[in-house]
Amino acid sequence: MYKTSDLEAKAESMREDLNALLKTYLTDGAVGASLAYALNGATPTAVTAGLADREHDVAVSPDRLFKIGSCTKTFVAAALVKLAQDGKLDLGAPIASWFPDLPGAKEISARQLINHRSGLPEFEYYIPMDPSRQWTPQQLVDIAFASDKQKAPGGPAVYNNTGYVLAGMVIEAVSGQSLGGYVRSAVLQPLGLENTWSPATEAFPEKSMVRGYYHRPPPAANAPTDIASGGEMWRMDGVLPYSDALQDSSDSFPFGAAYGCGDMVSTPSDMVSFIRGLFSGKLLSPPFFSGMFEHRVPASFPGTRMRETGAGMFQSAYADRAFYGHQGSIPGYVAVMLHDPESSLTIAMTSNVGSGNRLSFQASGLHPVVDKAIQIILG
Repeated sequence: MYKTSDLEAKAESMREDLNALLKTYLTDGAVGASLAYALNGATPTAVTAGLADREHDVAVSPDRLFKIGSCTKTFVAAALVKLAQDGKLDLGAPIASWFPDLPGAKEISARQLINHRSGLPEFEYYIPMDPSRQWTPQQLVDIAFASDKQKAPGGPAVYNNTGYVLAGMVIEAVSGQSLGGYVRSAVLQPLGLENTWSPATEAFPEKSMVRGYYHRPPPAANAPTDIASGGEMWRMDGVLPYSDALQDSSDSFPFGAAYGCGDMVSTPSDMVSFIRGLFSGKLLSPPFFSGMFEHRVPASFPGTRMRETGAGMFQSAYADRAFYGHQGSIPGYVAVMLHDPESSLTIAMTSNVGSGNRLSFQASGLHPVVDKAIQIILG
């Protein structure tokens, strides 16, 4: 048995190791970082380092908000499944009743909108970065159909943002609320989350946001342009020039351009509480949570650690363990939230550097830090 003093000393040693880990991440080229973890139902422990705002020399603190990119998808998937649990929709039913003019809508189920098997065309790589533009969800769908090819639903899992835009539209149609309003009432409030917001559809405390910083170096001659080989994901021409220096990209991707597939902002502590709430059964009953967690299929998404996909939840390898959750990136920000049922560890980390090159340190350097954090916490 550990004595109280031994437990306190162990916790302090762990905190010192995590602080040192985050400082090394900053030395390697990051600007700011925020991490939180919890074991066995304990209150999340938060550790932060670096700057929330380089220009004004503002430090990151545990309550500072980060854009969490595609981690939004897990919140939206949970909201859609909650509607099904409440008898408001059938996840296996076709989406044609909401989208009668959408090509193939009679063959696409509501579940396929959130499990990456809808076959819908993609919009993310084609949408122009225009900070002044106010996008509607329908315009995002229109870009997808004008730019990419549609495939038959039910095939291999292919990462798809358009499905989550449509899922958000379904949630609004069925609930009669804005997407952010329903996510708040059905997901955030039941779990007591007070530092998570959906800025595309609700007011949020902008003063709490960290600034995001983007690396866009000039491409080498004859460099590959496909995303898997390091080609740029987002269309940044006219928004940010090429530069070896980090550039403030906080406002380059309007929240409405991400909507239900990536608009949310949060803290790692809230992200930990959310994922833990899903796995503990506080939000969804076992049969409906299993619809998110189980029935996974293999998924190979270049440049990510995601290996199997459920509905809004991936199996990914960290520190030689199978963790479940999601990762996200949006210009100037990277985030991940994970749970390991075996050890009961839940961990989340956010950073305010990013890049359109998935292979770069700014886009992927966070993940080895999470590996090492897990090893420190679990010993």
